[in-house]
Amino acid sequence: MTQLHALMYHDVFADADPASSGFEGADADLYKLSVADFDAHLWALGAALGRPPSLAGEASGDAHGWALTFDDGGCSAATLIAPRLSALGWRGHFFVTAGRVGTQGFVSPGQLRELTDAGHRVGSHSDSHPLRMAALSRDRLLEEWRSSVRRLSDWIGAPVDSASVPGGWYAPVVAEAAAECGIRHLFTSEPTSRPWTVGQTTVYGRYSVQRWTPAATASALAGTGKGARRRQAALWAAKKLAKRVAGQGYVDLRARVTGLLAGRRRGQD
Repeated sequence: MTQLHALMYHDVFADADPASSGFEGADADLYKLSVADFDAHLWALGAALGRPPSLAGEASGDAHGWALTFDDGGCSAATLIAPRLSALGWRGHFFVTAGRVGTQGFVSPGQLRELTDAGHRVGSHSDSHPLRMAALSRDRLLEEWRSSVRRLSDWIGAPVDSASVPGGWYAPVVAEAAAECGIRHLFTSEPTSRPWTVGQTTVYGRYSVQRWTPAATASALAGTGKGARRRQAALWAAKKLAKRVAGQGYVDLRARVTGLLAGRRRGQD
C-alpha cells in the first residue's frame, strides 16, 4: 500500500483572533495558525514537494503521496483555507463536526457545498466531537459516525465516505464502527505514513501541525524529513502511554497546562 505523509491542520485566523474560527479555548488555539504563518507553510510545502497534495484513495505513481487535512470545520475552512488551496490548484480534506455546522465560528451548509464544488473532500469529524472517542460505547460510536455522515451527505448532496477521529483517541473499535457506517477512509492522529486496514476501511496516520510549528518542519514532515517524522512518532508514543494510564486525568491535566502556557505567552506579547 502506498505511503501517505498526511499533515493535520485545524483553523486559520486573521486579525490576531484565534476564537474567530472553530472551537474556543487554549487547547484549541494550540492548533490554529495565523494567516501569515499558514501562507508561509503553503509556500514551504510547494517549494519542497513540487507537486500538489493527494486525496485519500487516489492512485499515486510516487513512492509516497502527501495530503493536507483540516479538522473541526471552523469557518476559516471556507473563508481562508480553501481559497488559498484552490489558488494553487490544490485540494484538501475538510473533516467537519456535524453538530456544529451553522453555529457561530463554524461552516454553514452552503459553505460545505462550496468546498465540495471546488473539488475538496468533505468528511466527518464525528457529530459532537467527544474528547475521548475510544472510550465511548459501541452504540454511541455508531451514532456519532452514522449521524454525522447522514447530515453531511444531505448538506453536500453526495456520499461521505471519509472521516477523522477527534481528540486523537483512536482504538480499533473506533475504526470498526466507522466501517460499519460506510466510512472507507479514516484518519487518525497517529504519526505514521503507513496506512492499515480495518475491514473495508483504510486507516491513515497524520503528522500534527501546531501554532508554533515552523514552516520548514511542516514541509519536512510531508516530504523527505524522516528525522522530523521519527521525533513526532516518539513523542506520540509517550503521550499515548500517558493517555492509556491517566484516561480523563490526561485530558484535565492537558487543559490546565495549555491554559497556563497560553497565559504566559499573552503576558510576553
